Amino acid sequence: MSDSKKDSEAKPTGKGRPTPTRKEREKANIRPLVGKKSKEAIADARAKQAEARKKARAAMLSGDEKYLLGRDRGPQRRIARDVLDNRVTFIEGLLPMMIVFMLFTVVNDITVQNVITIVMITALVISAIETALLNRIVKRRIHESLGENTPLQRGNWFYLFTRGMQPRPLRIPKPAPRRQKKKK
Repeated sequence: MSDSKKDSEAKPTGKGRPTPTRKEREKANIRPLVGKKSKEAIADARAKQAEARKKARAAMLSGDEKYLLGRDRGPQRRIARDVLDNRVTFIEGLLPMMIVFMLFTVVNDITVQNVITIVMITALVISAIETALLNRIVKRRIHESLGENTPLQRGNWFYLFTRGMQPRPLRIPKPAPRRQKKKK
């Protein structure tokens, strides 16, 4: 016998069972949408999730690298936070100043509005210059602590500016207390 004849005899024809009816297929497909959980099991799962979120938030506030957002991770961002949070800056007062300026824009006097506009622009320029100076300090500290050949992480200037504008109590991770300069 040839090989092709053996192969054709060895193969069974058909799938060996009847095709299921539509009713049988629909019956096999029935299952609960959410799952079979009791109210106690659902409440327990929610409590576990809430506890996990609470622990993660506490770790994020304390500065645990694993739980920080991507923008705050890394040794370079930690150095930037230390430099910024260790000093009193003009940038910190920028947000409250902007709110006060917004309240004064209600005044219909054109000279008051012009003065407010000039002061707002001046405040933004001063904040940008201060951020640039802080960025230079951060770059120097990064090269001192991580090595001269360390490539700088992109966005350090913007990170310093946005973190600096946030009020200290709202910053995440929480800033360390400002260090006092030693008196002579």
